[in-house]
Amino acid sequence: MRFSILLTLVITFCFNTVTVQSQQATEHPRLFAKTSDRAALKQKIETENWAKASFNALIEEITPYVNRHTTDPEWIVSRLAMYWKDGERYTQCYIKGQDWDYGEGNAPMPTVRLPGMRKWNDYVNVPLEDRIPYNESGDMLGISRSKADKTPVKIPYKETGHMIRANNMEILKLAEKSAFAYYMTQNEKYAKFSADIYWTWVLGTYYMKPPLDPAQSTGGPGGYEPGGIMGYYDYEVIHDDRQIPMAATYDFLYDYLNANPHKHLKEINKTTVDVSSEVFKRFIEIGLVRGGKKGNWNVNRYKNIIGSMLVLESNEFYEDGKGREYYIPFYTEKSGEHYAGLPEIMANYDTETGLWPESPGYASGMIPTVLEMGLQLYKSGVNTLAGNPIIEKAALANLGWLDARGNLVVFGDMRGGAFNMSAFESLLTYSTWKGDDKTAKTMATVIKKNIENGQYDRYKSNWQDIIFNQALPESGSELPYHRSAYSKFHRHMILRNGNDEDNGLMFTLYGGRYQSHLAENGLAMQFYGKGWALAPDASAYESYWSPDAGYHRGITGSNTIVPGYKKGEITINAMDPKTVEDGFYNTEITSEQVSFADVSADEKRRVVAMIRTSETTGYYVDVFRSDQDNNDYIHHNLGHHVRLTSAEQKPLEVKSVNDLGTEYDKNYSFFKNQRKIKYTSDFNATWDINTVSPELHVNMWMQGQDNRELYVVDAPPTTLREDITPGQINKSPQTTPTLIVRQNGINAKSHPFVSVFESYETGQKSIQNISKVGQFVDLAALKIESKNSTQIICSAIDSNKTFKPTKEMIFKGIFGVASEKDGTFEYLYLGKGSQIQFGDYKIEAIKGAVTATVLVKNGKYFYSSDKPISIQLKKGKVKTYPAGYNIEIK
Repeated sequence: MRFSILLTLVITFCFNTVTVQSQQATEHPRLFAKTSDRAALKQKIETENWAKASFNALIEEITPYVNRHTTDPEWIVSRLAMYWKDGERYTQCYIKGQDWDYGEGNAPMPTVRLPGMRKWNDYVNVPLEDRIPYNESGDMLGISRSKADKTPVKIPYKETGHMIRANNMEILKLAEKSAFAYYMTQNEKYAKFSADIYWTWVLGTYYMKPPLDPAQSTGGPGGYEPGGIMGYYDYEVIHDDRQIPMAATYDFLYDYLNANPHKHLKEINKTTVDVSSEVFKRFIEIGLVRGGKKGNWNVNRYKNIIGSMLVLESNEFYEDGKGREYYIPFYTEKSGEHYAGLPEIMANYDTETGLWPESPGYASGMIPTVLEMGLQLYKSGVNTLAGNPIIEKAALANLGWLDARGNLVVFGDMRGGAFNMSAFESLLTYSTWKGDDKTAKTMATVIKKNIENGQYDRYKSNWQDIIFNQALPESGSELPYHRSAYSKFHRHMILRNGNDEDNGLMFTLYGGRYQSHLAENGLAMQFYGKGWALAPDASAYESYWSPDAGYHRGITGSNTIVPGYKKGEITINAMDPKTVEDGFYNTEITSEQVSFADVSADEKRRVVAMIRTSETTGYYVDVFRSDQDNNDYIHHNLGHHVRLTSAEQKPLEVKSVNDLGTEYDKNYSFFKNQRKIKYTSDFNATWDINTVSPELHVNMWMQGQDNRELYVVDAPPTTLREDITPGQINKSPQTTPTLIVRQNGINAKSHPFVSVFESYETGQKSIQNISKVGQFVDLAALKIESKNSTQIICSAIDSNKTFKPTKEMIFKGIFGVASEKDGTFEYLYLGKGSQIQFGDYKIEAIKGAVTATVLVKNGKYFYSSDKPISIQLKKGKVKTYPAGYNIEIK
């Protein structure tokens, strides 16, 4: 009997030894840094001021919570959103109409609460200290984003929007930061704080099955079945991101968690690695079969699960053979029915422009994500960044979408704001690791410039940045600067004159596109002054489900004409500087003073020009035609109010009306406080921004026309952000003063809307007088007199017709300018035309339309032209000149 027992014990011991050896875990931590990296990181923190400041800020943030945890370990854990109540510790949730319906089952411990709804709401959580501990109902205390009253109110669980998600993510990120602090300091108080949060989350998730959606409102049945948009623990797989901080926490605390396992593991005969691996694998497995394989959803799905993949052990560790090596190729190599790996992701970039085919807010986030995943994979011995030149091109292409302040232009579904510098930081890190000094210097230039612009602060780096970011090498100080950029896919162009926020001029002109997070915005325009988008595209909706989303995402939130064209192909009739055929930017500059674009879309045609009159002054001209009889010209502008005056600066009295009469779009209902005047003469509209010093103003002059009514309305807010309007003007809940010029019963192709816009600080207005020149159907001509110079502007829709707007001027082309300074000739500009003459000065095409200029500078004449031309100077002979740029005429 004793021999039998002894034999059994020996066999059991041998079996357990073999099992332990076959399940030998590899070294942790390793996701972001190894134990051997600690000394170098400490040295970085000591020698790099930005790293020291960032690390100290992290310690300062978490220490109060960590210290309280030593005496009150329930405080932080109790604030997690869980199904706390015994009997209602659900193990299975059910979805109805894409929102939480009910739960079933009762786990042996609290389970993590599923967000109450897919949709967003108007509320954010109260501070962590004020949240309800051990909240059994799921009702959350919230503060309105849009209302001036910030008194907390209780929001029912089923109406909490993203509040549950945000609450838990905030606490899990505290655990993640504390885990990093433990890695750096080896002080176990940080480990204990993180571990208690981790155990609550991982065990609370372990007992929860993926939600079921019987009616398939999310596009699939849920559970473990493929299809639909749900993640393992969220309604959208792209928001299934609580695993990200928990994977890092697990990695940093690996030894501590194994040395201090949760007591419940013994009850279920599981190890730390067993439970953790099971949970992370669920996120991975479900993540790979949900959400679709195109667009930002695909990339963001990988962003969520890459850490979960990399913290797993090797294949041989697991009975199912599914470890790190098994899962990594699902990103680096493979594509399947529901997912597209890195090769397909990179093929989605436009090889000509380097741009991702979605609106800037979504597109600009893709390459930073690819790069961040690339650094993590590189630490695990997998290089996804080598041999992928489109990655650097894609990162740099985003610079073309930035204004002078470093903010992304706003169009389509996006908020604007500063571009994510992590793309350039990641490329700096990778190029430093690989010894690529040239790329490192380029990236350092971008980073330094954004630091100088106040758009980026390295001293506020997160803990991943402390690990990965490198010392900035010596580099240049100026970013690549392009006068024009055009993306065919986005139907969007940007033209600039100067790139500094004080004096730079810039406008955007674009057509509408449905889907790809772009908008049916008509033929829309924005212009800039002092680095701000003063005539903005509205983007203050809370979410796609908000009642006002249709206004902000549609044509009524843009500066355009309704009704008519909303979306579809556009035709560029002319553009200067023009971009190269196979690229994003221009390579040549015809004129230092003039830029313009002439674009058609269906029945609409719009010309926007930018005229520089000195180093500090300039203006925009807008000629908008619409081949229909009834039109509303809508112009949104930043300001506290808008004042209407006659051409002689006499106030125009607008009277309140009950409505806008005709409504060309259902979202007209968002225009409030309507005031109206019938007015057919030239007029001015002035917007004032007095929340900045000096005060900033925008003056709009518009040419008069028959059958006109002017409406002044309060439009919805311009933005929810604090950083994209001067003095936070027109930020929610403020309204945006908007002008609607209605022209009924008269065709706006032959009777266009002709406007001139100037932005200026108090006392710095340059334009003194504007007047119409001549009377033509196919030509709009203006004389614009400023302090510095006078221009005659011509915009024609029939470039084969010869016009004589004044007795001394002849014009045949699409766009032309004749400019005088101090009463003498300054320059001629011909935009895609055959002839322009002003007095004794003349440019004429030799064969085919040309874009050309002749100017006098310091007593010398220079010309630029994209084709051979003939030039006549004052009382001189006509001479022929070859194509070329900035060539002195001898």
